[in-house]
Amino acid sequence: MKAKMTKIALILSILAVFAPVSAATFQYGEDYTLGKNATTTGDLYALGGNTTIAGNVFGDLVTAGYSVFLGGDTISEDALVVGNTVHVLSAVKRSLRVFARQVYLSSGIGKDAAIAGWNVDILPKATINGDLLIAAGNVDFQGKVLRDAHVAVGDLYINGEIEGDAKILANHITLGPLGIIKGNLSYSASEPITIQSGGRIIGQTNYTQINTRTRAEQFLPTLWGTLAIIKFAIFLLSALVAHGILRKVSTRFVVVSITEHWKSLLRGFLLVLGVPVAALVATLTFIAIPFSLFALVLFGIGLLLSLVYAPIVLGSVVYKVFHPAESIVVSWKTILLGVCLATLLDYIPYIGGVLWYGLILLALGGIYQVLVDKFIEVR
Repeated sequence: MKAKMTKIALILSILAVFAPVSAATFQYGEDYTLGKNATTTGDLYALGGNTTIAGNVFGDLVTAGYSVFLGGDTISEDALVVGNTVHVLSAVKRSLRVFARQVYLSSGIGKDAAIAGWNVDILPKATINGDLLIAAGNVDFQGKVLRDAHVAVGDLYINGEIEGDAKILANHITLGPLGIIKGNLSYSASEPITIQSGGRIIGQTNYTQINTRTRAEQFLPTLWGTLAIIKFAIFLLSALVAHGILRKVSTRFVVVSITEHWKSLLRGFLLVLGVPVAALVATLTFIAIPFSLFALVLFGIGLLLSLVYAPIVLGSVVYKVFHPAESIVVSWKTILLGVCLATLLDYIPYIGGVLWYGLILLALGGIYQVLVDKFIEVR
């Protein structure tokens, strides 16, 4: 009976955390599909192994899956998409954010588009009415951008139209026969741009040569530089989204993690060590299998949250060091600071890895304590 009440307590805690999110629909499963004639009103959060959005979403769309296909007529607000392979054919009335290994964009975007991936194809039907921001390994651009383009890539092929300025950091750039840059082009690359017959640059061109074969290449848009940019973008967007959605408890996560740092670190360590072992032992009893699986799912959610909040905690800690008289602050500035520092930890041998895993345990312990406190409050 006590174990059952503990499970119920955890469920209620999580529901209490997400309660502030209103007018939203949460959908998940092995595969999720919003049918062609279906319509959702309000924000849609969809998670599945293969996720298909063929209907209309009148609100924000946040979706993730191994394969994600957006093929409906309209997404009336912003869209955030995370996956291995992502196809965007739906018109997005506001901004689009995509993080994936392979991205195909072939639709109209009402405002800005930010894309991080390994291979990115901007197809001829794609029109971006705002700015375009891309961090990727290889980009084939054949669409149209009505404002500026900011691109960090390995190899870039431009066979579309950029109405504004283009600022590019790349290994190699090719301007195809249909490619046109109406504004100014400022680019840094290992060699000058290749302009095929028919390609045009109407504005001024400013070229800076870089050596992508030095050790500094990890910070440039080659393999290591691209991965660092993608990791930074994913961390930053995940942290900002999590803090925005969980605003009522987000600061509490960070404050408890920092003010009770030793206790939080110990809690996180015990959870990582104890939950998988306890769940494994519980599976030896047939009746306890559903509870052990449920505990592992909750544990997985906690780990995901701790991965997101680790850089948030780091940013607030560093800010507190330089502003000891102030209380602990969680803002977009501290989040950006924390994400920058967390990304740099990869380049510190041995110590960087230890610090990163310590931050994860610290955040996990703080999140766990806040959820327990939240349950006690709602009781």
